[in-house]
Amino acid sequence: MNSSRPVDEWVARLSLPDAQARAEALEAVGEALGSEEVVMRERTAQLLLKDLARPASTAHGLILSLLQADWWPPPERLAASAVQAITEALSRMEAADPAVRDAALVLGNVCRVDPSQLSALGAALDHPRPAVRHAMARAASRAFDEKGVLLPKLIAHLDDPEELVSFAALESVGALAPAAPDLAGAALLAQVRKTEGMRRYLALSSLRALLEHCRLKELPLPALGGLEPALLGALADSNPAVRVETVSLLGLTGPVSPAALTALGGLLKDANPAPAASAAVALLRLGAPPEEALALLERLLRAEDAPEGQGAALSALEAVEPALLVKARDMLKKVVRSVKGPVKEALSELLSEVG
Repeated sequence: MNSSRPVDEWVARLSLPDAQARAEALEAVGEALGSEEVVMRERTAQLLLKDLARPASTAHGLILSLLQADWWPPPERLAASAVQAITEALSRMEAADPAVRDAALVLGNVCRVDPSQLSALGAALDHPRPAVRHAMARAASRAFDEKGVLLPKLIAHLDDPEELVSFAALESVGALAPAAPDLAGAALLAQVRKTEGMRRYLALSSLRALLEHCRLKELPLPALGGLEPALLGALADSNPAVRVETVSLLGLTGPVSPAALTALGGLLKDANPAPAASAAVALLRLGAPPEEALALLERLLRAEDAPEGQGAALSALEAVEPALLVKARDMLKKVVRSVKGPVKEALSELLSEVG
């Protein structure tokens, strides 16, 4: 490291008003924090955490950026003091401060080396300051909470009055869902029912990921009472990404009712090709008569003047298992003879999977 000053002076200089001086200090402290000498690394981390907790500190953004980028792995003996110092710094920040993201990453790293700090994260989720709750909710998805101990608190904060907190909580509920599928699945389904736009999309994609995880691991699927009515309601969402996730879930959770099959058939006429192509694949997966679905996919794949439609059809087909592609094999063989370029290559690869 730059030895012209001791490390404590470099840390102090992170708060100087002069930008050049701060830049020099940032480089020197980063070098010390990543030093091969254990004593140097820990001494630097201790000084940074001390300054971070100091009420008058103006360097919280730089310090959290340094800890996020250069402090790995955090020593277990500093874990508790790190959580405490970061929480104190967050209590003086706004929820939208970019430094909150760095704080969440550092907290997640700390919990990876010392899982006992998960309880501190859980307690801080009830902190009166939104910035603290925001960081804790974000950190939860990165903390390797394999037992899902934070899930009940996160679910409670899905209705947090601060939108940044509630959205981060939703992201973490999705990430931790495999630890408690029934609990998380019910919470995600409730979000599908009562939200819209990006929140509904996130709930749907998280629910789909949970079901795919359970199928892959050959685990029982979570109990999701009222799933089909909730999904049928989401089919009318104005966001095409929401409609794509909705039809994908209907395809994964069959058998479905005649009303659901009718709704999926209607979605073949969606103005956006992505939901339409996904609906076609869902109908094939559910065992519906294949003619309309295959005709829609063929029309999209052949439309070389509409690359968005070709891409939507390819994306939908590439996401399915070979056993389902067999139903589309004859159609794909016809199309591959008439298209060119990347689409032809992609279809040839798909056909190679089904023989």
